[in-house]
Amino acid sequence: MAIGSILLGVALFILVGLFVARPFLRAQDDEVALSERQLLLEEKEYLLDQIQALDFDHDTGKIPTELHELQRARLMEQATAVLQAIDGAGAAPIHTPVAEADSALDVDIEIEAAIARLRRQRGQKKPEPSAPAPATVAPANGHARFCPQCGTPTDPGDKFCANCGHNLSLKTSTKTA
Repeated sequence: MAIGSILLGVALFILVGLFVARPFLRAQDDEVALSERQLLLEEKEYLLDQIQALDFDHDTGKIPTELHELQRARLMEQATAVLQAIDGAGAAPIHTPVAEADSALDVDIEIEAAIARLRRQRGQKKPEPSAPAPATVAPANGHARFCPQCGTPTDPGDKFCANCGHNLSLKTSTKTA
C-alpha cells in the first residue's frame, strides 16, 4: 500500500511539473502571424478607444477645450488614414465587435421608438386623471367609490387604485354625530 501511494504521488508530481513547464516547452513558432488587415483593425480599435478616452477627459474637465480639439483632430486624422488603409486592403469583411455593437445600438433605438409609440397611444386613450369620469353604476351601498389620491373611479372589491397604486383598503376615520 505504501509503494502505491508513493507511485501515485510521483505520477502526480510529474503531471503538475509538465503542466507548469508547458509554456516553456512550446515552440516559439506557434505564434500566428496577423494579417495586415487584422493589424489595421486592431489599430482602428485602439484609436477609437483613444478618442473615446479623450472625449471623456474633456467632459470631466481634465483637458481644456483647445488641447482637446487639437488632440482629437490628430487622432481623427490617424483613424481616417487607418480606415482608408483597411478599405485599400480589399479583403472580405470580417466580423468585428464594433459591427455587433452598432447592431445592438440599432436594436435599442428600435425598442425605444416602439415604447414611445405605445406610450403615445396609451396617452391618447386614457382619460385625464385630473377630471375623474362619473360613475355610471353605483356600488351596493349607494355611494360611488373614487380613489382619494387621484380621483379615479374604483370597483368595490379593489384593494389598490389601478391608476396610482394607492391603498384603498385603509379605512378612513369618519366621525358619526
